[in-house]
Amino acid sequence: MKRIYYLFNGTQPASAIAQDLQQVGINNGQLHFLNRNTAALDSQQVHRASFLQEKDIEHSGIYGAFIGATAGIFFSLYLILSSLGEHMTLSILLFVVGVFTFFGSWVGGIVGISRENHHIEAFHNAIEHGDTLLMLDTYTPTEEKKAKDIMFSRHLEATYEGEDPKYKEFL
Repeated sequence: MKRIYYLFNGTQPASAIAQDLQQVGINNGQLHFLNRNTAALDSQQVHRASFLQEKDIEHSGIYGAFIGATAGIFFSLYLILSSLGEHMTLSILLFVVGVFTFFGSWVGGIVGISRENHHIEAFHNAIEHGDTLLMLDTYTPTEEKKAKDIMFSRHLEATYEGEDPKYKEFL
């Protein structure tokens, strides 16, 4: 999947952009509009970005799980090398690593709630000043070409801001 980013001023053009993209075969679920004024986006009746697309929960949770697993492995090694080592079984050590991994993931998710999604950090200032970010997901080169053609020919108010060619929701 490729995610393409466009910015435009306000929320007024959102409905027309969504309709034009849907006419060329882009599904409504592939369009994610983000503006700090959610009521204005709702009045345009467009698909808003979800809470998970706005916040960095998944990414931070995975990062936290990695850190937790690493800490769990080191703690397990410590247990093995301590006087308790002779009483440790593989299942206990795996349980310890699992608990650390779960805790790291949970803490990472909590941290992610307070952070903006790392994919949209570059657009923070524009969004804060009232611009709307369109995140457009395309799955095939044909879809991408159709979407770009519509945006470049009919919606000059939206500026192309780049793309993420191998977009992954969690990474």
